[in-house]
Amino acid sequence: MNGTKMKRRILIIFAAAAFLCSSGVRAQTGVKASGVSGGGHGMDEKVLSQIPKKLKAIVDRGQSTGMVTLVARNGKIASIDAVGWRVINKEPLETTDVFWAASITKPFVALAIMMLVDEGKLQLDDLVEKHIPEFKGQKVKTGKRRSETAKQPLTIRNLLNHLDGLPKNPARSRAAKTIKQRVLKAAKDTLMWEPGTKWRYGGEGLYVAAYLVEKYSGMPYAKFLKTRILDPLGMKNTFFTIKDVPENRAVPRHTRLKNGKWESLKLRNFTWSTGGNYFAVDGGFFSTVEDLLPWYQMLLNGGQYGGVRYLSEKSVYELTHKQTGDVKNAGHGAGNFHALAFQEAVQPQGETAALTKGSFGKGGSGGSIT
Repeated sequence: MNGTKMKRRILIIFAAAAFLCSSGVRAQTGVKASGVSGGGHGMDEKVLSQIPKKLKAIVDRGQSTGMVTLVARNGKIASIDAVGWRVINKEPLETTDVFWAASITKPFVALAIMMLVDEGKLQLDDLVEKHIPEFKGQKVKTGKRRSETAKQPLTIRNLLNHLDGLPKNPARSRAAKTIKQRVLKAAKDTLMWEPGTKWRYGGEGLYVAAYLVEKYSGMPYAKFLKTRILDPLGMKNTFFTIKDVPENRAVPRHTRLKNGKWESLKLRNFTWSTGGNYFAVDGGFFSTVEDLLPWYQMLLNGGQYGGVRYLSEKSVYELTHKQTGDVKNAGHGAGNFHALAFQEAVQPQGETAALTKGSFGKGGSGGSIT
């Protein structure tokens, strides 16, 4: 698929705390390919050398406490830089420090589902009820106190493109002991709209997808990720819980006080909707910029890395291209539309003008950008 062969550059940014947008970082760092070759990556070394200077200026203006960036092209790291503080005014950031990856976690379940598609265990347009009978006959809200059986039952594709219409119930989700228990209760919920007709960024559908992974793999979702994705890709610095992160490498979260100063907050597991009982499918990972590189390089390679095929080229294309049909405002920012847990810059403009058409990636709470 040509779509997976054309996009060769990777930009990964982890920010300890930042008040800025992804395109703002890209524009200020000036990361662009050029005819100047260096280290096999074919990027302009003079431009790359400006990255830490530009980032330091952001930190000096008080917009961020610190950032780690990685730029790669043609499978080669072109630059990797750390600027600012891990512990404010005490310990500087290092490129090996571990950040909360937040929503960068989300696309992993989409890739896991596409693995099952490649194995013939399910299809994207299968009805969810075909695989989880408890969803059969699910109701959809039609008025203040009215509901009827959904005319367009949930599909697996809906679970991954944020068109599912499943409501969130954080208190109930925190009480659930397993992903399966959470999902079977969600199956009885009334949908907020007909699936596939409206976009709302969330995460409940991703948990249903994770349960499908568990059902067809015969292993807990986290174990599937470790066994089928993380370990084979050599992602040894991507962690499921904060207790596994070396304390001297964990980057605290930061919040800006009214007086303009930054306050450090201890890094904790993302348990807002899990209660810590099971892995947070929508935001549980902790990782480093360099550890995410093979994950993205595998996708740019059309589904293979290090001589191992993880996904077919067709599935990579589905994963990284617009999947929201004619639904309007189906992404973060004008011209952006959700693919399968990733987002594609279909029509770069305004804040995304620095991106190449067809670029895909995922950002996360706290300033992570890929």
